Amino acid sequence: MNTTGKLIQLSPKHLDFHQILDLDREQFPRPWSSKDWIDLNWDHHLLYGWCLNGQTVGFALFSLVTDDDVAHLLKICLRSDLRGQGISQQFWDVCLLKIRERGAKSIYLEVESHNHKAIGFYKKLNFETLRVVKSYYSDGTDAITMQITT
Repeated sequence: MNTTGKLIQLSPKHLDFHQILDLDREQFPRPWSSKDWIDLNWDHHLLYGWCLNGQTVGFALFSLVTDDDVAHLLKICLRSDLRGQGISQQFWDVCLLKIRERGAKSIYLEVESHNHKAIGFYKKLNFETLRVVKSYYSDGTDAITMQITT
């Protein structure tokens, strides 16, 4: 399999948008509804898809307000069977470049406190832990907030 990917910018109008919804349902414990996705203010959100061999296999959703230098990483995922092959790093590197081009000087995120794989990945990317937010998620799970300077 060719592991060199291509980044594409998506929106609900894009033909591959349904693949993002499928990935969200498959990869996240609390996926968003189609309505949640469509109702986003797309003037302030960037959705990047990662394509391998003509198929969208990952995505990253950022909130970035015009003239603000801080981006919020809302969701990022790669199909689970592709993890551990360096593809996530390649995907992230291209996303980071695109976010820098948009003027972001830092990126922050929230991650479930018990999601050790994700936390380890973010630390590998040089995200720093800021704090723990108690009962952040709807099921009462704590979140860890993290940030990286771009």
